[in-house]
Amino acid sequence: MLTKTRVYGLLAATIGFGSPAGPAATDPDLDCARPAEARTLLGRLMLAEIEGAEDIRREALWDAFGGCPAGGAGEPCRDALRREFGSRWDREKAAIQAKYREMLTDFDVRCRGQIG
Repeated sequence: MLTKTRVYGLLAATIGFGSPAGPAATDPDLDCARPAEARTLLGRLMLAEIEGAEDIRREALWDAFGGCPAGGAGEPCRDALRREFGSRWDREKAAIQAKYREMLTDFDVRCRGQIG
């Protein structure tokens, strides 16, 4: 069973998000009158989502190691899993970062006339 990390849970509780689909699944109320705070919020949400996803990935990797032979005989299996999980993680992290860049761009476009 996958669980939220302490940091994600703390951040979600602090800012009022608790969506099981992740912090960006609910549209945060980004105030054009307070752009610095909105950007900070998006940055914190992104970091929390990355950390949560990384914790889940790490746990899944450790679980996958259980299918490898014990000791030195299992090192090639573990190396292959590290590469596979690392490659998947790079793509997942890039997707999370792209999602928040898009949210920031949307915020900037929406508030362009109000942000000076």
